[in-house]
Amino acid sequence: MEGVVERRPFGRGGGYRWTLFIFSLSTLSCFVGAAVNPTDLNALKALSSAWDANKLRWTTGDPCLNKWRGVICDDTNTRVLNLTLSSFGIDGTIPAAIGSFSGLLSLDLSFNPSLRGVIPPEIGRLTSLLELSIQECALTGPIPPELGNLTNLIFLALNNNKLTGEIPYFIGGLQKLYWFDVASNYLTGRLPVSSMNAEGIGLDTMIACGHFHLNNNSFTGGIPSELGAPPNGNSTKLTKLKHLLLESNQLTGTIPDSLANLKALEILSLSNNQLSGTIPASLTLLVTASNSSLQQLLLGHNQFIGTIPDLTPAPGIAALGQLLVVDFSYNSFDPQPFPAWPQYASNITTLRARNNSLNGTLFIPASIGPNLKVVSLQSNQFDNIVRRTPLSGSLSNVDFQLFGNPICDPNDPLRPQIACTSGSDSLQNWTIPGTCSTNKTCSAGLTFNTGLMDSCNCVDPFQVLLQCRRPTFSRFTNELMENLRSSLWRELNLTSMQQVMVEKANFTFDGRALISINFFSSSGLMSPDEVTISNITHSLSTQLLKLPGFKPYILVAVEPPKDVSSGAKNWLGAGVIAGIVLGFVAFVSAAVIYAILQKRRAQRMKHITQPFANWGVGDGEKDVAAPQMHGARWFSFTEIRKSTNQFSVENEIGEGGYGKVYTGVLASGERVAVKRAAKDSMQGAEEFKNEIELLSRVHHKNLVSLVGFCYDKGEQMLVYEFMANGTMREWLSGKKSYPLDWSKRLSIAIGSARGLAYLHEMANPPIVHRDVKSCNILLDDKHIAKVADFGLSKLAPDGEDTHMQTTEVKGTMGYLDPEYFRTRKLSEKSDVYSFGVVLLELLTSKVPISQGRYIVREMKMAYAEEGMEGLDPILDPSVHEASPQDLQRFLDLAFVCTEDRGDDRPTMNEVVKALEALAQHNKAKAKVSALATDETWLEDVYGDDAAGTHSQDHSTPSARGNSRSSFQYSGAFSTQFPEPK
Repeated sequence: MEGVVERRPFGRGGGYRWTLFIFSLSTLSCFVGAAVNPTDLNALKALSSAWDANKLRWTTGDPCLNKWRGVICDDTNTRVLNLTLSSFGIDGTIPAAIGSFSGLLSLDLSFNPSLRGVIPPEIGRLTSLLELSIQECALTGPIPPELGNLTNLIFLALNNNKLTGEIPYFIGGLQKLYWFDVASNYLTGRLPVSSMNAEGIGLDTMIACGHFHLNNNSFTGGIPSELGAPPNGNSTKLTKLKHLLLESNQLTGTIPDSLANLKALEILSLSNNQLSGTIPASLTLLVTASNSSLQQLLLGHNQFIGTIPDLTPAPGIAALGQLLVVDFSYNSFDPQPFPAWPQYASNITTLRARNNSLNGTLFIPASIGPNLKVVSLQSNQFDNIVRRTPLSGSLSNVDFQLFGNPICDPNDPLRPQIACTSGSDSLQNWTIPGTCSTNKTCSAGLTFNTGLMDSCNCVDPFQVLLQCRRPTFSRFTNELMENLRSSLWRELNLTSMQQVMVEKANFTFDGRALISINFFSSSGLMSPDEVTISNITHSLSTQLLKLPGFKPYILVAVEPPKDVSSGAKNWLGAGVIAGIVLGFVAFVSAAVIYAILQKRRAQRMKHITQPFANWGVGDGEKDVAAPQMHGARWFSFTEIRKSTNQFSVENEIGEGGYGKVYTGVLASGERVAVKRAAKDSMQGAEEFKNEIELLSRVHHKNLVSLVGFCYDKGEQMLVYEFMANGTMREWLSGKKSYPLDWSKRLSIAIGSARGLAYLHEMANPPIVHRDVKSCNILLDDKHIAKVADFGLSKLAPDGEDTHMQTTEVKGTMGYLDPEYFRTRKLSEKSDVYSFGVVLLELLTSKVPISQGRYIVREMKMAYAEEGMEGLDPILDPSVHEASPQDLQRFLDLAFVCTEDRGDDRPTMNEVVKALEALAQHNKAKAKVSALATDETWLEDVYGDDAAGTHSQDHSTPSARGNSRSSFQYSGAFSTQFPEPK
């Protein structure tokens, strides 16, 4: 079984490689045998018909004897063993005939962005299958339970599609599966484990699995304790699990103690969920044990309380030798000093604990890890720093970030300047090796091989784009890039280092590394042959290469060269040669088609690394280059028109300054909202493309998601997820079937605050909404609040000035920051003011301005004169369900958000913490009757156990009290409020 787990590429040994590729190699020299099996032949014909035989180049002779592209047969040339069709430009759906290849060992359909529809259940008939890879396509619908029949499967990757529904528990029957990747889809529900079904199977019974990549979905519920320890109390079955990636979901509850039993774990990523409670001591033991394998501990962007774990090594252990990356940022830990354990982490590269309550003196020891590159401690409460190593000394290569702490007061003469400037985790410190010494340039699609000294040959390389999901490095250096080249050269069995060259590299907004790599022939002067290209593609896409320091990685895209002449004699079959000889006319026609296809290929690779480089400005569809971005797709005008019933009046659901909004149903059955720009409100091509690029990479549970866009036939349309329950304003105005109770109002406040906090602090670049209002807070079918109507025009500018300069009012009267009328500037604090108005709306159900009355002024004046009693006539009756103390805290928060001066207002992150503290306090008082009425609202506010019988308040008074104390409204406000003009 070890041969299965530790897979190797061509020529490197290992049981998996032997099983999968020995037949493939033999076909290169074997050209005799019976005709291909009729069942396999008919299945290939069905694929050819569904996916365009000309595009596949499946047009000549016997599939095995003539070596159809991507088809590998056994040594008798009768059975199809491998279908490797990645990046073939497949357009269509997967036909049911795919299940007819009874001898198939490997099926790879990855990187075909127009491959859509559902995964056919017939794939479950491929019982010999070892590999199933359908990555970076546009598949929709559920994961079919029939995949549980593939009991020989070792590698399963369905990541970066649009799959929905739950993970079927039948997957737990795959006892040989080592790699399970369903990341970056739209999957929901709880993580299936053996205790949840009668068959007793689930994720915890996949005994050979080393990789659970479940991140970037919408999974709910808690982290199952069964992953670390089965219900019967025996030791965990997941003894080989190395990667547990659960970040960017909607998981709640605490971290189960049993995860400490995962002794082989190298990466534990739980960031960006709604996890709470304290960090269990058992997890600390997992990190500090002498045999610990853990390299990355990522717990940021949750709701953890208590103390940051003490990771000081156990007695007798000199250092935390394995630990490389630690992230505790954006939690609700108690105020506490910075721990001392980092000095024992000799190999640590990155330490993040920003936006917590760390305070006191920051002590920097003399013995600091030589590999340390990033220390991110900004937005804490450090007021002093003691260091035995000067920041300009051994820390000169460290991106040390303290800004946002009291120690970085600009008026303090002792302010440590280096650590108090805004730093970046995405530093680049490497140079591409030499290039042509003359001024010669290469035509489009060609490049110099910079690995050759003073070479001026223009070459068309094989290009790949590699994404490192959880890099252990924080900078690109020459040493790092050379290590990558060397690893690729060795593990791919390339002839020389000259065959591989890193062209460019950068970090994405969410910390992932994108690396563009060129491959050449053995001489470095020509394109690689097709056999080499196939080896590289398959080895990278199916994780055959180890690449130390860069895993887990995924192959994002590939672009074959225009000419594979160096290997032509090796891969052109006899049937192809005969076809060329048959007629000059056919040859010329093929050449013309070939030239057109190659031009499109060159453009496609440019769109991958520079998605909008060729964005058209004409009205025709041919002028448009549709960007392929995660989470968003291009729609033709015809598709949108059909989905909206010809833009019928019945489908019209709204109208605003942008234009009309229609509801529509896509071919996949997904319901969407389409914003169609009016002719007089259209942006320029540049502005529109940039807005789409921005929106496509902003993903959060409390932001309305962009499904896609249309830039076709003179139209500009944005396609969003459909929000079934309308706007917050509609609910407050009584247009819905029942009023909002206090729990629902609190849920809306928390959800929308989280969305705005993400825009301000996690989006890259940060986004100032500029039009926060109750009409732009929408509710989905589960009544989860999501912020809408943000985009390019709200970008916060680069540099130290965080204000948005503008010459016209962008917001809505009643919500607009009063400072705007004086300064003509908008910032994140302007959004905070608008959100404060929204909080007052939740208290009163009134619109901000009515009959000359301004809600902010009216409430503050009434409160100043008579206190809470003066507000009784103004407050909505339903808010009296809250305790007087909770109502007071909510009001205090609304008032401080609507302070005249932006500097006196909290940040949105502080607002979120205050509301969450209020929710925790309110949780203990939640009524059983409210649970019976609509427990989904309470789950959204309080977490999974809200619908249970627990009533204990787990919040820590010191932590919650500190969060709240800064928002206590003093009452010393000015009675002169700026009137909306």
